[in-house]
Amino acid sequence: MKKIKVLIVDDRDIIRDSLKLILKGNKDLIIEDGASDGYEALALIKKKNYDVVLMDINMPNMNGVEATKKMLKINPTIKILANSFHLSAIHIRDMVNAGVLGFIKKGEDKKNYINAIKKVAKGSVFLSNEINYKVYKEASSYLKFSSENKI
Repeated sequence: MKKIKVLIVDDRDIIRDSLKLILKGNKDLIIEDGASDGYEALALIKKKNYDVVLMDINMPNMNGVEATKKMLKINPTIKILANSFHLSAIHIRDMVNAGVLGFIKKGEDKKNYINAIKKVAKGSVFLSNEINYKVYKEASSYLKFSSENKI
């Protein structure tokens, strides 16, 4: 199996460095580079061929939604995994509409990050368990509200 080349995009250097340390020891992954915003990530995408981008959402200059859309125009085969503390259905919807294949909550354990990256690299969808629950709760409350207001 070929190693998965990963680009980590996050405006906080402590998070980028922590993720690099956590993922670096895995034999199936190559942690190529890190970028602090969407512009920096796009410049790297134009120079190198990554398999998976671990993408933060809220960043200065160019956020994860815009960066995802632009990356996929440059390289439609790249796989993007959103990585954020923000678990609102709106954030998830925006990232999915931009083209991500997965969404992992920041702070998950090493095993979940590795599993998520491998799944997304294969073209499968990955959502953290907490995200699945949050989306279900928000969607079900919307459905209840909608059905109560029908004429």
